Amino acid sequence: MKRIIINILIVSQILFFSSCLTTRQTNLLQKPGGSIPSYPKAEELPEEYRVKIGDQLKIVVATNPMDKLTTQLFGYFSDFSSIGENRPGLPVHPDGTIYFPYLGNINVKGKTTLEVQQLLEKKINENIAEDCHVRVSLENRFYSIIGKAGVGRYAIPKEQMTIFQALAQSKDIQPYGDRTKVRIIRQVDTGTVIKSFDIRSRDIVNSEFYYVQPNDIIYVEPLSRQFWGISSLFSALAVTSTAMTIGFTLYNLIMK
Repeated sequence: MKRIIINILIVSQILFFSSCLTTRQTNLLQKPGGSIPSYPKAEELPEEYRVKIGDQLKIVVATNPMDKLTTQLFGYFSDFSSIGENRPGLPVHPDGTIYFPYLGNINVKGKTTLEVQQLLEKKINENIAEDCHVRVSLENRFYSIIGKAGVGRYAIPKEQMTIFQALAQSKDIQPYGDRTKVRIIRQVDTGTVIKSFDIRSRDIVNSEFYYVQPNDIIYVEPLSRQFWGISSLFSALAVTSTAMTIGFTLYNLIMK
């Protein structure tokens, strides 16, 4: 019986210490080597986002203030319209087009917002009035987080957002999130792709994994080795000490 209790205590201590997190498991921007993978540098900057079916495009038309008729014509698309910033964007229909007043259906699928802007500006100046300027932006610039980095939907406030900025906005990865298997679920023209990477590696900077795109889903799964939720050596020692106290108490009771 004495030998059995001693073995139980030894095994318990091994389990407690094996569940304790180390800086190697949690630190970011580590030099590749050992368990830290290396990733190739992207040959070019990430491709600019291209308009997809279901997107909402916010369009602003600036007209010559001296041309009151044209200004009134495009009043809905002015920054100073009565609807203002709260007006809804133009939806991209299943056929890849938007309906723009006075111009009809315009194909925008697969184009960047700059290309859509140039196309609209050209059509307006050629068919309606000269000296008009157009600004186009994507209204549904959001990404989602699930798993051990929180759960939520967050705005992308600028043209390019890094994976670190995205996670910081969601309050970072929790202690027992698996940093070796961060996944980005992304919709592309051919379907859905899943990009999996180890966020601890500093090689992800300038790699294909570095930038988040609109409508991305970031998933951080939990570590499979979470046992007692011990996240520091201090807590591990505290739990082990408690376990040993209980073990020796039981031993003394049995041996009496």
